[in-house]
Amino acid sequence: MTFFEKLGKVLAANIAYTVILVFGLILFLYFAEGDLIAGVLTAISALVVYVCVALLYGEYKKLPKASAKKAPAKKSKKK
Repeated sequence: MTFFEKLGKVLAANIAYTVILVFGLILFLYFAEGDLIAGVLTAISALVVYVCVALLYGEYKKLPKASAKKAPAKKSKKK
């Protein structure tokens, strides 16, 4: 089975994702205003930011929960 046959079967089996993909590509080309290199660089930088935030959030969730520290009790002075 060639690449294009597999791709065609996957796209046909998941028609909703295919329509959303085509719509997303059209919006990308529209907002990139025809400058594909700038648009691709913008998309890649957004993906990098997304991945970094997701990884940092995952590390944040692994840390133990912060506990509220109690203020030290004041000692009364006896005279």
